[in-house]
Amino acid sequence: MDFIHKSFRSDSLNGGWVLTIGNFDGYHLGHQALVRQVLEDREKLKVKGGVLTFDPHPKEVLQSQIPFRHIYRDETKWMFLEQSGLDAAFIIPFTQEFAALSSLEFLNQLFSFIDLKKIIVGYDFNFGKSREGSASFMRQEAEKKGIEFQQMEAVRIGDITVSSTMVRRLLFESDFKNVEKYLGRKWSVSGEIKEGKKLGNTIGFPTMNIEPNVLLPLKKGVFCCQVDLLGEQYNGVCNVGVVPTFGGKTLKVEAHLFEFDKEVYGETLKVYPVKFLREEKKFDSVDELKNQIRRDAESAREYFSHNEPN
Repeated sequence: MDFIHKSFRSDSLNGGWVLTIGNFDGYHLGHQALVRQVLEDREKLKVKGGVLTFDPHPKEVLQSQIPFRHIYRDETKWMFLEQSGLDAAFIIPFTQEFAALSSLEFLNQLFSFIDLKKIIVGYDFNFGKSREGSASFMRQEAEKKGIEFQQMEAVRIGDITVSSTMVRRLLFESDFKNVEKYLGRKWSVSGEIKEGKKLGNTIGFPTMNIEPNVLLPLKKGVFCCQVDLLGEQYNGVCNVGVVPTFGGKTLKVEAHLFEFDKEVYGETLKVYPVKFLREEKKFDSVDELKNQIRRDAESAREYFSHNEPN
């Protein structure tokens, strides 16, 4: 079993550690509660604190026939974890061979990797081949080694348990207000602005394009959006999809800003969809597409005139 050490504050494995284990896709309120507990125990036990996670996401390997929708790009997940104050992340490359390890084999290798003082897991934790290992089994084996163990309770909003599955569903439904409640922040997708074919310029609606490189949880379509760019925030309209009218195949986020006309290739664009307008479709002509984009922009301007986001 391989471990990749991703250092945030500590390059050394020496000394004691408290770890939490999970995928952390979305870094929602439940994940944040786990990390806060790690940081609290780090101070109490005078050790280092980290997360143990997996790459790629296990579902991409075990359910490869089903396209997996990432809440965030990996770069964004690492940014959140580093900003939390953790010392390091330990990444296990998730392969079919790793998935075949029994729960006891996994624990034996984990316990020999670093000097663990405490392990913290979530409310729904299972591990090992076919998820055979339970939290109670991990507790039993950890305590044999003198390692403290804690299973956290679920974080709930009303009657709903906060989970990555629920966040993905809400994003697909374009329920951005409830997504914000589950994440503790507005959801966004970011990336470097790429120079495209400048098709938007030819029809009077120049766009800034980013390529997420992962399958997003959003429906393909057009959204009212806000963007962060060069330290400023702008309103606009964006398309999430492949631009079928022009025969596109690569998933892109294309944002048309209302009050911006500079070329900023290579800069970072952060896009916050705030309202779903319509699904992406292939138009029969460029003029038909142009007229629809004009209507989309008018709808977005009307939305922002009554719903200026914070």
